[in-house]
Amino acid sequence: MVKKNLWLVLSAALLAFLSVMLFFKIQERNLTIKLNNHNLSEDAYAITLKDRMTIEQLDNKLQNSSKTDDIQVHYQDKKRKNITYFYGIGNFSVPPLVKGNFFAAADFQSQVDVAVVGQSFEKKLYTPKDQSYLKIDNRYIPVLGVMGNHRGSDLDKQIFISLNEKQRSSMLANDFRIVIDGKRSLNKKTLKNLLNASDIRYINHKHFLIQQDSWAVAHWEELLGLALVALAFFSGVFICLLPVRKHYLEAVFLKKDVKKFIFDEWQSFALFNALGIVFGIIAGLLVFDITTYVIIFVFNIVVYLLINCLYVAMLKKQTEKLGKGD
Repeated sequence: MVKKNLWLVLSAALLAFLSVMLFFKIQERNLTIKLNNHNLSEDAYAITLKDRMTIEQLDNKLQNSSKTDDIQVHYQDKKRKNITYFYGIGNFSVPPLVKGNFFAAADFQSQVDVAVVGQSFEKKLYTPKDQSYLKIDNRYIPVLGVMGNHRGSDLDKQIFISLNEKQRSSMLANDFRIVIDGKRSLNKKTLKNLLNASDIRYINHKHFLIQQDSWAVAHWEELLGLALVALAFFSGVFICLLPVRKHYLEAVFLKKDVKKFIFDEWQSFALFNALGIVFGIIAGLLVFDITTYVIIFVFNIVVYLLINCLYVAMLKKQTEKLGKGD
């Protein structure tokens, strides 16, 4: 009995740990998909303006509105796909950095351009002393930080530039692909009215998922892994039922009630599986840097409830057969 209970705890802990690892892999892949699209969420809007408007005018409209907090605006160069002129308001989403800092509020009011570059440009930077510079169009732009992570993404090849005030007041926003993204979902009608836009639509979702536009296809390896984890949990039910005949005969010899026998067997199964799952999840959360916990708990709780239901159903079926002398 001790060996069985120990096996239950260890196997459940291992499977729960593996589930945390797989959800961490999904988290990493989701981040890579996001970074492949300029660190924009799938709720970002592409804006087409009706009227001619400078970058400064558009920025000011957004800045002065109480309905557009915590947003980032990307003015994407239509010819040079790796250059984006960036403007942020409030607590906007920041990409991962391998060194340095991202833009702060003061950088959007600067008298000089400043940049944050993808990590593929790191070795191309000119660093005479403590400050690094990026050479663009025969001029050197101070670099605040380097974007990227260990997995690598299209963001590694991007250059984000915060324009100086003079350029913002002279460059037309209409000349760029304008994308606006909020930390929370933005209201389409509010943006359209505020900017007098002729068209506003979600950016192409295929950039977030892959060509087949399917989240499941993009994460098929992790989903297969989770299916195998669930299958392993269910396989454990049948393994735990192997010694039932022996336990049942012992219970009959001791004149134990059948319902009491079923309850005791299930109680042991449920308790040690629960302990294992809790230990496995805790170990996984300590090892992996998880940002969203809910789905991990939901997956493990659902699997736990299902294997308990299956165990009780199979246990009742076996005891009925044994009671009939089969």
